[in-house]
Amino acid sequence: MDRTEAPPFPRSQSRVSPVFFWALLAALVLRAVTGVMDRGAGGGGVGLVRWQPLEKAAALARTSGKPILYDFTAAWCAPCKLVDRDWEDPALAEEVNATFIPARVVDRSREDGSNAPDVSELQRRYEIVGFPTIVAAAPDGPLIAKTDGYRGKDAMVQFL
Repeated sequence: MDRTEAPPFPRSQSRVSPVFFWALLAALVLRAVTGVMDRGAGGGGVGLVRWQPLEKAAALARTSGKPILYDFTAAWCAPCKLVDRDWEDPALAEEVNATFIPARVVDRSREDGSNAPDVSELQRRYEIVGFPTIVAAAPDGPLIAKTDGYRGKDAMVQFL
């Protein structure tokens, strides 16, 4: 009986395409960077500033007599991330906490299609057209001062 050897199992030639590999690597790096930039961006507490919920901020401002400092921001806004870094400065946060009732107003129109009524009302009242925008308002609501865009920490300190 003649024994013929069966051909060996074909070897798999699966190789990851270099283009696919680099695209995957770039996506992972981008995700890591955005993850770091997004830390604390949940809207509630960014940095050392003691942010108050919108519904509580107005009441606290009236009882304390302090103006409200609104930080109008959005999750997708890159310059807003720079403002978020400024809120981590201890001296800046101390100034904000001592002088104002701070409240973050997070725009969700891109993510959710619309904003909550209280957010829309504040954006209308203070004529918010872009992000970031910082608004100082009297305890009873009238505008005291407003700055839009990111101009650096020194400009933020000067505004405050």
